[in-house]
Formats: sequence, C-alpha cells, structure tokens
Amino acid sequence: MSPRATGRVRVARMQEIDRVAALWAMITEHHAGLDPLFRMRTGAVAEGELRELLRAMARDPDAEILVFDAAHLDAEASELVGLCIVRVDRAPPILQETERAEITDVGVRPQVRRQGVARALVEEALDWIRDRGVERVELQVASGNVEGQAFWRALGFGDLMDVLHKRLESR
Repeated sequence: MSPRATGRVRVARMQEIDRVAALWAMITEHHAGLDPLFRMRTGAVAEGELRELLRAMARDPDAEILVFDAAHLDAEASELVGLCIVRVDRAPPILQETERAEITDVGVRPQVRRQGVARALVEEALDWIRDRGVERVELQVASGNVEGQAFWRALGFGDLMDVLHKRLESR
C-alpha cells in the first residue's frame, strides 16, 4: 500500500500564480508524452497566456482552481503538488439539463502520485459542484492515458461519448 500524502486541498491564490502555472504546464507536458496533439507552445508568450488564463479562471464565479498544498511546518515553504480545475457550463435552454460541471484538468507531481492527492482534489471538486446544485460532471481523458482512464473509472466515471478527430492535410 502506498503512503498517504500529507497536506490539504485549498483554493489557489493568485500570488502563487507562477507555481500554479508550473503545475498546469507539468500536466500538459505529461499529456504531450501521450500524444503530440497536447504539446504546449514554448516561450514567454505561451507562459504569459497561461498565467492570463489562470487569472481569468480565478475571477470567474463558475470556475475554481484547487491545489494540494503539501504539509510543511513552515507555511512559507508550502509545496504545491497537485492541481484540479473545475467549472460549471450552461447548456442552451432547449435541453432539460441546463447545467453541467466539467473537471478540465487534474495533475499530480510524479513523486507523490498514488498517495491520494488526485482523489482528494477530485473529492473537493465534486463538493464544489454539489454546492452549486449541479447534478452531473463530465471530463475528458485521452484514450492513450491508461492510468488516467483507470483512475476516473475507479471513481465511478463511465463512457458518455467518443470524441473523434482527423488531422487535415494542407492544400
């Protein structure tokens, strides 16, 4: 049995945006290893855009950025080891269900994987969703992400829709 990570899930603070952006970049790099489709642009422009996206999410009342803050005796030395981004989407009023939540990103630093960090983040995200009265949550998992597929299925998530894509040739 794996050791349990010590720490707590909390809302990300904007004064730590660089550390939150680094976690998000880590998640993206992990997925780029699964499929080149997920490769992130490089350079200062991409890094600035990443921070702006996080700032916009932090201002959005229908979104939350959660982090797992590893326990340290010194609060100044806290270490962010996990990230979860969740949001509420509204559907056109032609559907009976007009709201759904989406967990858009979850990632944990490799050195603390399989220690309950992702599960703690997701449980907090699900509580956040319930608190808003939303009854359904969706997420997307890359078909090549075997660990991710197993994780989400173990939490009770199942198939809803296949996302198909095709790369077009240039003319």
